[in-house]
Amino acid sequence: MKFTRFRRRGLRLAVPAVFGAALLAFGMASPAAADNPDPIPASFDFSDCPPLPAGASPFYSRCQVAVVTSGTFQVGNFDQEIEEPIRLTYASTLNAETFESEIIFGGLDAPKMLVQPGLFGDPLLSAVYAKVEYAGSFEIPAAGSHLAINMAVKVRLINPFLGSNCTVGTNSNPIMLNLTTGTTDPPAPNTPITGEDPRIARSDPPPSVLQAQSVDNSFSVPGAKGCVFGGGVADWLVNQIGGFPAAAGTNTTVQNEYIVSKQYSQL
Repeated sequence: MKFTRFRRRGLRLAVPAVFGAALLAFGMASPAAADNPDPIPASFDFSDCPPLPAGASPFYSRCQVAVVTSGTFQVGNFDQEIEEPIRLTYASTLNAETFESEIIFGGLDAPKMLVQPGLFGDPLLSAVYAKVEYAGSFEIPAAGSHLAINMAVKVRLINPFLGSNCTVGTNSNPIMLNLTTGTTDPPAPNTPITGEDPRIARSDPPPSVLQAQSVDNSFSVPGAKGCVFGGGVADWLVNQIGGFPAAAGTNTTVQNEYIVSKQYSQL
């Protein structure tokens, strides 16, 4: 896997961005914040943690695993419930000599989800499944009082008729999610929604498990590409059924998640 790296320099960034944001959120989360409706996962998989860059300290670099346990992903005409875990892995690394920090994408592991029982009325042969995939861009803004993740994704549509290359969004024209645990500022007709800042869900046994809710309802969704054996013959059909392209302010995602962080020296 090719890992995406983002470099930042300077002493003020000596504490990795994500870990600092999480620590700040501990003191800011409202006591009235809602609990994650799902149980804490029995285990957290750190197998997608990216390798440390040269010179990065395993004692000051951390790998974070965020597991989305439930929520919604409404794009175009599809309003999909998240019923199986989605795992996002990324690292915040630090070179203790140069104070250079990096955010490195590790992996996005999402199950395929049934979104259309049957394009032509047949629930077996013409059922359509969707799988969210990484589309080449990942960023955690350093500023702000809320945890934010900007990530490019595409949705692969899986069906024998559509072929294996049918996607909504591509690496060159992705769905650009700007997830926040704060409040969104979408264009109409959507109205602002607010997530939940990270707070401790369990501290014992270590490592601590955080819970949060990330939201975004400002993103746009491009049209389908490559449908029917990569040729795009059925792009129009997918767009008609799915309501693509879908303008910003008409799509929404809400993600209930648990987050665990470990030093690389603990992996």
